[in-house]
Amino acid sequence: MNSMYFEDFEIGQKFTTLTRTITNTDIIDFIELTGISSPLFMDEEFAKKNIHKGRIAPGPLTFSFAMGLFTRLGIFEETVMAFLGMDGMRLSVPVKPGDTIRVEIEITEKKETKKPDRGVIKEKYRVINQRDETVMMYEMSHLTKRRQ
Repeated sequence: MNSMYFEDFEIGQKFTTLTRTITNTDIIDFIELTGISSPLFMDEEFAKKNIHKGRIAPGPLTFSFAMGLFTRLGIFEETVMAFLGMDGMRLSVPVKPGDTIRVEIEITEKKETKKPDRGVIKEKYRVINQRDETVMMYEMSHLTKRRQ
């Protein structure tokens, strides 16, 4: 998909990403890279005794992969000017090794700015696993180029 300008977006417009399967290697690499270590992520025997009945992926890993999937859509690739913030992140179902996620994005708000070369787009993100369960939700805002 090509980059979209502020004017190209419509409230209620939806996009769906490709999928990504979370592997044990992804989890281990993420833990080593970030230092976010917990027995829930690293120790299968410990994690089996937890409410999730096995190892889970760290929430920040799920978010990172969701953003990678979103980026591959290319809708902001050449037109995004700034990331303005994120609101309301909720994790509802754990992601486990072997789960496959996709992201549904909905445009929820558009605001013009005083500067004619830009506008603000607000999006709602829903990360969904292979069982069609919502595993994570959040909202983000981006400053986006306008056509001139």
